[in-house]
Amino acid sequence: MIASQYLSSRPVVTALSAATVVVLASGIWLLRTFDPGAAGSLFPSCLFHDLTGWYCPGCGITRALHALVHFDLVRAFAMNALLVASLPLLAAMALQGFTHRALLPASVSRVAFNGKVWIGALVVFGIARNLPGLELLAPGGLL
Repeated sequence: MIASQYLSSRPVVTALSAATVVVLASGIWLLRTFDPGAAGSLFPSCLFHDLTGWYCPGCGITRALHALVHFDLVRAFAMNALLVASLPLLAAMALQGFTHRALLPASVSRVAFNGKVWIGALVVFGIARNLPGLELLAPGGLL
């Protein structure tokens, strides 16, 4: 049985959907319960930042998600602007992939599903947030 046949079977899709809901609900509960910015937080710090002192493109994502589950959009954007700006597109991409329906225009899909675009955006964002004068892109830089 090839992978596409296996993943298209009803029990497998149901199990994967249920597992996804459990993982998402657990993550939301953790983020609502524990503050990643608090001293002694159970969430790990960024290893790249700890080793280099520079902000990677992912720095602030956990704090941004914490702010989002507390409905604090301004703080979330201040922690990781790229993540917050990308979330609507990422949600539409996931929904499009799950439903197998074209939810995004073809021109947007061509760019959105191009891994080179995402890698480029991450590299540019990762460099920019460490440049003098662009400190507002660093986690908490807008606050």
